[in-house]
Amino acid sequence: MSTVDREILAHFLQGRRDEAALGRPDHRASPVLELVVEHLPEYPATVFSRFGEVLLQTRPAIALFGDYTRTGGSSPFLVDRWLSDPTARERYLVEMGVPVRGRPRCYRHVALGGLALYRHLLVCPVERQALLVFAAVPGSASQAKLRALAAGSDEAGRR
Repeated sequence: MSTVDREILAHFLQGRRDEAALGRPDHRASPVLELVVEHLPEYPATVFSRFGEVLLQTRPAIALFGDYTRTGGSSPFLVDRWLSDPTARERYLVEMGVPVRGRPRCYRHVALGGLALYRHLLVCPVERQALLVFAAVPGSASQAKLRALAAGSDEAGRR
């Protein structure tokens, strides 16, 4: 590897470490994505950095997947937690079958059972962040499960 290649590699590795470092003042979801998430209190919604770090979650997302925003003991990075924390894998939604464009995807969750959910991914290229939101068909059993989950997480949040 040439000196230039090493310098470029070191630059990108340094940039990743600096950007992903916890406690930085700019280490948060973009204001636009925060605003969107604030208006989705009933839905599991999560904002990710470009490295897969969870920057923001709604209460239903925390109830569904666990709290990735807390730094104590477990990584805020989706991949790190997936590989190192067996309970994270147990809580994750498992997709069943093959997705059909324009239809809800079928998932299985250890506590909620079967869910039919739309999965929406909004990418903010300027901030290099992504918002992942799950939503159910209005009036469906899956919507009732998500509402119960949201209500339960609101109760837990008030304690």
